[in-house]
Amino acid sequence: MVKKENLEKIQGILESTTRKWWFLVLFILIGTVTPPIVRKGFDPSKTGEIISYILRNAFIKFCSPLYPVFKIIPIILILALILFGNRIGRILSLYGGITYLLFAFLQGIAITDKYGFGIVTGNFILMILVAIFWFWEAFVNKSNFTPQKLPVTRYWVVPLAFLAFWYPVNLNQ
Repeated sequence: MVKKENLEKIQGILESTTRKWWFLVLFILIGTVTPPIVRKGFDPSKTGEIISYILRNAFIKFCSPLYPVFKIIPIILILALILFGNRIGRILSLYGGITYLLFAFLQGIAITDKYGFGIVTGNFILMILVAIFWFWEAFVNKSNFTPQKLPVTRYWVVPLAFLAFWYPVNLNQ
């Protein structure tokens, strides 16, 4: 079993590191300059086209029966968070970790006739890192989900977040 002092030390290092300016730059660079990995060779000038092709043909397109589940569970979790506050935080964090792990493998990987096995490496790495952070949060349970009084003007993003959640980008159009 991990000692509480060690958890606090690791948490402190993680918080300190993720707040540095270079961490955000590194995160952005990983997502933007990491080339895709494909089985069949490709011209580097076609990187954007290959990434788009992999995303359009990713494994997730075979999971469409699960789409409603991934729309309903977050709504239930948000309602539970409103009703039960921090008591549901660990479950929310586990759900976040599982979801990002699934997205990493299902959205970022494809097997196609044109390129063979392909991975959108930057997206894959970033989603795995975010999943790890969610799992870490579920383990240490440090988030505070207690509702706070905020000015109404701070909620302007809620309708946009809802639209992005309910009507995501469709790469097939």
